[in-house]
Amino acid sequence: MSVHFGDFSDFSDWDFRQLHPAYDDLAAAQDRIRDARRRDASPTAEDLQALMRACWQRINELRHPQNPGGDRLYVLAFEGPHPYVKVGRSTDLELKSRLVKHEHDAAIQFSILFDAWVSESCPDAYPWEQRVLARLDTVVAASPHVTKMFEEYYYGLPFRQAVLAAEMEQDL
Repeated sequence: MSVHFGDFSDFSDWDFRQLHPAYDDLAAAQDRIRDARRRDASPTAEDLQALMRACWQRINELRHPQNPGGDRLYVLAFEGPHPYVKVGRSTDLELKSRLVKHEHDAAIQFSILFDAWVSESCPDAYPWEQRVLARLDTVVAASPHVTKMFEEYYYGLPFRQAVLAAEMEQDL
């Protein structure tokens, strides 16, 4: 439903991504999975495969650093019976195998990789990761809807909020 300010609509019910040329395969696949969830239906195998393909396409675009040889911070969103976000770090060389392992672990829980954010390479991502986890722990403490499992897994945490925390804690 649109909200009107005098004669002007705020267009809050429009999905402008679909009108933009940058509306990509990943966004379209995510929308189809979300739509299936809203209808309480299982997504089709084709939609799941399209989502995984598009997500890995994005990861492959992000994982080639401008300055290789360092560490990377990543935020991964997994969709399934219990959606969660995983925050972690890896070296440039181990990044792909680390993400594949997380994807495999998620599949055991009937979850799939839904979205991903990968930082540029930096000399040491450990302090950055610790600051991000500390910031996200404040969200857990303040919200009854977000829980933390183990060190880096957050249930009920929106992916964009975790990415925002990573961007806010980045050393400039």
